[in-house]
Amino acid sequence: MSDPNVFLVMLESSKQEQLPVRIFFACHSVMGIVSRIDAGSVTLRTEEGRETLVRLDKIDAVSGS
Repeated sequence: MSDPNVFLVMLESSKQEQLPVRIFFACHSVMGIVSRIDAGSVTLRTEEGRETLVRLDKIDAVSGS
């Protein structure tokens, strides 16, 4: 498991600048723009307009797109 704080800078940047990121976790990935960051989770708005909730402690990697 990775330290959730490592990814907070990229996630906060996505939220502020409305730029998409891809989050990788447990053999899956999801792409979207961060709409909310809470103490233990991040909410993304996907290209389809859906909201996806990801626990910070489950994130393996984050990349800009």
